[in-house]
Amino acid sequence: MSALGWLSEHSKASGPLLGAATAFHAWVEAGHARAPMRAALIRHWRRTDILHFPLPLVGARAFIADAPWEPSEWIPFFLNCLNDEITTVENRTRALERSWRHARMQSGAQRSTSRADKVIDILAAYPLISATRLSDELGLSLKAAYIYLERFLSDGLIVEVTHRTARRLFALKELEPLREIVRPPKRPLPGRKRGRPRKSESQKTTPSEEDVDIRPPEPVPTFAPINYEELERAIENAERIIRRYRAD
Repeated sequence: MSALGWLSEHSKASGPLLGAATAFHAWVEAGHARAPMRAALIRHWRRTDILHFPLPLVGARAFIADAPWEPSEWIPFFLNCLNDEITTVENRTRALERSWRHARMQSGAQRSTSRADKVIDILAAYPLISATRLSDELGLSLKAAYIYLERFLSDGLIVEVTHRTARRLFALKELEPLREIVRPPKRPLPGRKRGRPRKSESQKTTPSEEDVDIRPPEPVPTFAPINYEELERAIENAERIIRRYRAD
């Protein structure tokens, strides 16, 4: 039986959340790999209206080395891990919205030809973006894309997360923790001698804002406030099942 079928079978009696926890434990106990079940969890919860979007909620922390494994202990532990993941997603989403609104207000889009607001909107839509991708999305020259990104970087509205001079990636300010996640391993640079200092910031060149190829703007999109009802329902559902399980 596939992981998705396994989930459906266990959910008939216990519901989509408690049944999923029971199914996951039985699946691993039977010697199956975790990855197929984690992929099936998202599809199963979308089918059962727990999720309307494929959020990566898989209770990964339930498999740490010192996690309990007896079903009576592991199942509520797994559900608590899910609840922690939901809380993290909710907090990160609210932080991203807050950062987007702040950047929109501070972007300085005053001229009719300015694409500053659209650049901020793209950064919110793609939490990590390169100048090349930004150029393609908005029809800007690569030079113009870099000018916007460098300006927002100096204004503290965005952060650079790649720690390198080529293939740089940028994100809104609230996603600064990504800098540690994507930090590359330290490797010696070809041709660099030991103790040789890095090129100073004053020696680096930044493209001038003169002669920037910025195409005529399109209407700036407006965005409705983010609706958290689905996430809140998922949290309430998870908490209700955890309380019921503990009461039993």
